[in-house]
Order: sequence, then C-alpha cells, then structure tokens
Amino acid sequence: MQILFCDTLLSVRLIYYLKVAINLLRFIVPILLIIKVTLDVYKGILNANDDKGVILKKSSSRIIAAIIIFLVPTLIGVLFSFMGTFSNEDDNYQNNFLSCYNKVDSTLIEALVNDEDARLTSEENERLKQSLVNYANYEAYQKSIQENANKVNETSTGSTYSSNLTDTNKQNGVYVQNGVFYKPKYVSGNPSTYSGKNCPSNPLSQGYNNKYGYNNYFYNMLQQLIEGAKKAGYNLSISSQGCRSYATQESYYKSMEKGRAASPGRSNHGWGIASDVTFYKNASSKCGSSRTRTNCPGMAWVHDHAKDYGLHFPLLNASYKEDWHIEPINLKTY
Repeated sequence: MQILFCDTLLSVRLIYYLKVAINLLRFIVPILLIIKVTLDVYKGILNANDDKGVILKKSSSRIIAAIIIFLVPTLIGVLFSFMGTFSNEDDNYQNNFLSCYNKVDSTLIEALVNDEDARLTSEENERLKQSLVNYANYEAYQKSIQENANKVNETSTGSTYSSNLTDTNKQNGVYVQNGVFYKPKYVSGNPSTYSGKNCPSNPLSQGYNNKYGYNNYFYNMLQQLIEGAKKAGYNLSISSQGCRSYATQESYYKSMEKGRAASPGRSNHGWGIASDVTFYKNASSKCGSSRTRTNCPGMAWVHDHAKDYGLHFPLLNASYKEDWHIEPINLKTY
C-alpha cells in the first residue's frame, strides 16, 4: 500500500523532518527520564521517611520507558520492513514508502533542490526564448506591412489617383501606397464620393481577401493585430460588417444620439477601412460594456499595441471617442 511518495521536494522534506524529530525524541526523552529517576533516588536517600519500594517502582518504570523510547526508531524500522514484505512496490524510493523513508537524508534534499533550481532555470530560459520568438514574429509583421506597401508603390503611377474602378490597387475607392490609405474626399451632392455606395456584394469573387468586404491591406493589419493579441494571451474579434452600406449608416445616424455616429457617406466603415472590435479579458472571456483598462486587460493591450500594427482608435469628433472603433493611422483623402 502506497502511503507517501518521495516524488516532490515537499514530501521529502516532511519525511526528513519526521526522522529528525524521532531521533531527537529518541535521545532527549530518555535523558530527561534518567534525570528524573536520579533526582527521585537522591530525594529518597535524603528523606528517610519515603517508601523506598515506591521510589524503586517508579524509577524502574521510568527506566523501562526510556529504553522503549530509545528503541522507537528501531521498532519503526522493523514495522516498515514488515509492511514492505507484503508490498508489491519496487525498490524505487519515489514509489515505495519504506524505500522513501530509508532513502531520505540531507544529501537527497540537496540533490532535489539542485534539480528544482535547474528546472526553474530551464523554464525561465524557455520563457525568454518564447519572448524572442514573439519579438521576431512582430518584426516579421512589420516587414510584411512594408513589403506590401512597396509592392503597391512599384505598380502605382504616383500619388495622384484616377477613379478607375478596375485599378487592381483600388478597392471601393480606396488606395494604399507606402502604408498610407487614400480615400475619396467627401463632396456634398456628389454620391460618388460617399462611403458605403460601392460595398462589394460578393467580396471573395471581387478581389477581396476576406468575406466581409474589408480593404485587403486593412484586413491584413487586423489579422496581424489579432495574432499579436493571441500571443499575449488575449482574444480579439472584428466585426463581420467589413464594408457598411450607405443605408445602414443612415439608419445608425438616425437612431443614435447626435454625434455618436458619422453622417451618411462620411463613415470610414463604408470604405472598408474601419472596424468595431470585441475585446476579451483573456483567451475566452469577453469584456462587458462597462470595461476599463483594469477589468479588461485585453483592451488595454490592444490600445497600447495597435500603433505597432499601423492602427489606432481615433477621436470621431472633438469630444467623442469609441474605444472599440479602430482604423489605420495613416489615412488621407484625394
């Protein structure tokens, strides 16, 4: 029957302290009893009226008790040997209680402490290695963004763009060059400059790399941010409304408090270069509507690192900011 194992440093230490305590009692208690017997005999010699028989009887009992206590460790060893006779365990001190008890000493504790220190050092080195890998991944993300921008630059004729909808570098009126997003300048009375007028009906068959209608470059940046958040231990999800239609934005504008929604035709959602994101406390638990940087650490991480991926959470007007509304940092009109 397995009673205790030497499979942890704590259990080894407990058994070691038990053995030390037993050995201390083995010597201390008998010495105290012998001292007591000596004092009783000496007292009896001085006091002639004491019953010598009673004194002798008490002294004999205490001497016997001292001998028994002195032999306790030996008796315990015999008992464990008897238990080992009926045990099916092997001689591995980590599996068999008797072997464990007999093996434990200060040398074993020192060896286990060294093993534990080596394990902790190995884990720390592994964490450092993972940190370096995460940093390398981040550097790769940044390089990928720059390479994508360079490819656009190589195929572009300049920073003055046409309105040719068949231009392969243009999606829903938005161009990207050198990491800068260019959208049409809003002109009142000119519907062709209104956002949400040309959202793709079937993005995947119309040159988009996502089914939602996000601008390809913006979608890649969002995916890189999501991957970065996951490596930091947080989930992050984006809206399925990649390109918001003019009619949908008009509905939001009418139903929401004034100033809380962009006027129809002006929202960057309609260009596929804005997203409403959902934050998480960790890898699975979503943050509530009353989130703060403290109770929603995932939001804190994303807000602190969005700029590393070319993104930010802008002021929508002079006094209002949605902590869930994310856009490219470099955004201009043409």
